[in-house]
Amino acid sequence: WHCEHYKGRGVMKFYESGEALAKEMGIPVQKLIDVHNQHHEASLKQAKDPENGPYPAYPNGKSWDEPSGKTGVGKKFFHNVIPGSQVAKEPFNVAIVTPVIHYCMGGLEISTKSEVLNKKGVVIPGLYAAGEVAGGVHGNNRLGGSSLLDCVSFGRVAGRECAAYYMGKDVTPTELATLAGPATGTKPAAAAEPAKTSAAAAAAPSGAGGYTLAEVAKHVTKEDCWVVLHGKVLNVTSFLSDHPGGELAILTFAGKDASVEFDMIHPPDVVAKYAPDAVIGDLVSGGEDAAAASGAPAIKEPPAGICTKFLLLIVMLWMVCAYVLFLREQQGEVNHTNAFDTS
Repeated sequence: WHCEHYKGRGVMKFYESGEALAKEMGIPVQKLIDVHNQHHEASLKQAKDPENGPYPAYPNGKSWDEPSGKTGVGKKFFHNVIPGSQVAKEPFNVAIVTPVIHYCMGGLEISTKSEVLNKKGVVIPGLYAAGEVAGGVHGNNRLGGSSLLDCVSFGRVAGRECAAYYMGKDVTPTELATLAGPATGTKPAAAAEPAKTSAAAAAAPSGAGGYTLAEVAKHVTKEDCWVVLHGKVLNVTSFLSDHPGGELAILTFAGKDASVEFDMIHPPDVVAKYAPDAVIGDLVSGGEDAAAASGAPAIKEPPAGICTKFLLLIVMLWMVCAYVLFLREQQGEVNHTNAFDTS
């Protein structure tokens, strides 16, 4: 799933063999063979003697892997390892990986009221923190996918407690819906989109007879963006700014068939629910052949139930995170991290 997703986004590339990969890298294939042999041998040694490798491992223990071991965070778990003898003919999905800031571990120690504590665990009056600046809400690691939940939950707690600290009984109770005001981006599509849709479609033949993929491929800008989903042509120009995943996620597939990538992330009823008026016609003759020629995925029906199950799994994980944070607050626990000494 991940490989197909990343290849669809253009950040990963498929090679039919190690020989093809070595050719593009400009190195002898023997170099790849030697590196894989070294990795394979390290995996065998780790399995046989996991506690006595020559290098420190992450997060603890010892490692037999020299390249990672020399950095101080040696590899101790090996998956999908192949010996060098298989490399030349083995297919590869390849991406260039670079370090980025993922999540802040450590930082300020806070109470369940988002109060910052000093090194002795005493509350610093009037000082509150929330989000990754607190860092250790989950200890020395964190529950995957819960960063935003962390920020939002403790952000609301911090705001409430801060207001109470400074204003006391003068705090006026309110609701998020009141503070947020009317929802944006939810006006009926029929009232907001026809002008943009008809303007973009004016340069093309009438949608009554459908559109070819060649015609769709002419609409690839932020001001005029069309995509194909399961044989339907969508003008998503006016929807770009409202897309929860950002404009780029759609613009990457502008003028193409995005069915395969779409199905990986969305349940099949998304368009009907949130952008029904984006559909401007059918994809007609030459659609699949043109898609193959342009490198776009061929049209196919969405896998039944897979997207819905994936979405339900994500929702369940978020509920678990929320419940854990709720229990911590109810039990009056404080978060234990390496705190800055502000005493």
